[in-house]
Amino acid sequence: MKNITGIILAGGKSSRYGLKKQKFLVEYQGKPIIVRIVEAIKPVVDEIIVVTGPENSEIKQVLSHFNNIKYAIQKEPLGTGHALLCVENCFKEMDKTLLVTFADKPLVTTETFKKLIEFHIKNRADITIATAILPNPGSKGRIIRKNGKFERVVEARDADESILNIKEVNAGFIVCQSGSIFNQLRKIKNENAAGEYYLTDVYAEFVKDGMRIQTVEIPAEESCDINTVEELKRIEQWIHSVKEQSM
Repeated sequence: MKNITGIILAGGKSSRYGLKKQKFLVEYQGKPIIVRIVEAIKPVVDEIIVVTGPENSEIKQVLSHFNNIKYAIQKEPLGTGHALLCVENCFKEMDKTLLVTFADKPLVTTETFKKLIEFHIKNRADITIATAILPNPGSKGRIIRKNGKFERVVEARDADESILNIKEVNAGFIVCQSGSIFNQLRKIKNENAAGEYYLTDVYAEFVKDGMRIQTVEIPAEESCDINTVEELKRIEQWIHSVKEQSM
């Protein structure tokens, strides 16, 4: 796999985590969470761009032993869609395949990243979205389908009861083309409960324009993200519960 750029979204304030440091700098099984992300993505990409807030010295220090990492600054925490748009200047007059992940995903594997990229390329998709089936989806965005076909993602905080009952969720990873993703991102609005530009809202723009959208189901546990200290403490229990209920 060549000409692939990995993008790790590591901006935001980690306000729910309750610590001064950002949540992806906290260790899981002896390593900062963001280090685990870099180790998983590095074998399948040519370069890595980490999107951070203005104060990124700690992140740079933690990742200093990795080669070929660039940084893009999200000056204001305006949401995940805005964060991805912050790397646009890195891709002027070129079209590259982008593998995008959030920085708080400690369980994702290289095998899953490889699967997503290969599926995207094989199917000549404009965007490929990772999904997972969770017994208790909680705060994750729900996948909305019409006649089995992907339609959009609705964030939990914006969902009604019927949508909250959906078990298929947005897993937090996409593969897309730089030639189209930034154009689509400029179309999204921040008319939601958080007042943010959600990355997930861009999927509906691809649907509207009749572009090729694919979804790939990944192992449920790899969709795990860490939002609070309590979630990190209970992660092993959560993994066991998900595997048990999925059997």
